[in-house]
Amino acid sequence: MWTTLAPLIGVLLGGLMSMLAQRSAGRALERGEARRSVRERAEARRGERLTHLIAFLSAVQEAERVAVDRYHHDLADEQWTARAGQVLDRVWVMQKTIHVLCTSEVNEAARDLAWAVQEVVRKGPEDPEGPQDEKIWAHIRPSRQAFLDLVRDQLSETPGGMRQLP
Repeated sequence: MWTTLAPLIGVLLGGLMSMLAQRSAGRALERGEARRSVRERAEARRGERLTHLIAFLSAVQEAERVAVDRYHHDLADEQWTARAGQVLDRVWVMQKTIHVLCTSEVNEAARDLAWAVQEVVRKGPEDPEGPQDEKIWAHIRPSRQAFLDLVRDQLSETPGGMRQLP
């Protein structure tokens, strides 16, 4: 009786072990795919954020040019006024996009930069003497630098919050 029962028990145990191993391997594969999917989504979001951050910086750069045209090159005609309005609108639309897509810290830095740019476009530098282009850049530089530093730090972090090594 044991001679016929032992192989049957061996077959049942072997089948059970095989089933458990396949189930475990399937779960590991699912977890791996889930992690890969999370990484891919995070990288896609990072790319989307980067695109909008670059667009914001482009709008800020254009606003700087508008301010330099006005206060350094003495342009103040209707064309300049229309251009100034359009570029400031673009800066603020891009800032709102950053508000939606990025962390609150990046949003705050973007808002500070947008305010600095708007102020210098509308009012000009505080000191009306000397080269105005340098004063415009000096007015914007602190908020721009804070924004760039914060964005660099946040983009260098992995989805899990750990910094990537260079």
